[in-house]
Amino acid sequence: PGYRAIAAFYYPLALTSILAMGVNPMITFFLGQSRMPLESLAVMPVVNSLVFLFRSFGLSFQEVAIARFGGRMEHFTPVRNFAVGLGAASMAGLALISMTPLADLWFRDLSGLSPQLAAFALVPTQLLVLMPATSVLLNFQRSVLVATRRTAPITVAAALEVIFIIITLAVAIIVFDAIGAIAAAVAILTGRLAANAWLTPPMLRAIRIARDARN
Repeated sequence: PGYRAIAAFYYPLALTSILAMGVNPMITFFLGQSRMPLESLAVMPVVNSLVFLFRSFGLSFQEVAIARFGGRMEHFTPVRNFAVGLGAASMAGLALISMTPLADLWFRDLSGLSPQLAAFALVPTQLLVLMPATSVLLNFQRSVLVATRRTAPITVAAALEVIFIIITLAVAIIVFDAIGAIAAAVAILTGRLAANAWLTPPMLRAIRIARDARN
């Protein structure tokens, strides 16, 4: 392919990374304007680090899936099945920690939060239990689109995720005067689900086209 084709394939992926990097500063800004801002700013890095620990299993999945699909997506089914198992296992791991006495071990003993802040961190973490599974799904969706050279929807999904996070934070904090950490958790999950929903139709079309070409 020529340089124009390479640029058309690559720039949506580059723009996606730029959009993703702008999310955390915006969340921090809204936390500072929320109810219980100090507590929210104190616990969210700890909450995010725990959630990221289980989300990380899905972050590297995109490259693995692209490499294993095959030239005509002939290995789609085993890759899909592995993604389902990975998403379920990573979500179950986060649920095991956030919804059992293991939460005290993480928040108080390992992270050094006071008993009050450890209790404060529980609800935001529990709200984010779905995030590891949505991360696996997002990277699976992206891998299908990259493998079939349809990268434009990926950028739109990233933009939608950012927009939904901002809108949810603004509504929760300004309109409903929500606690910052809880508003942030709801916003992060809402944004991710919006991205997953947007990528589903183009992913299904790409799979159908690849199967038709193979047959």
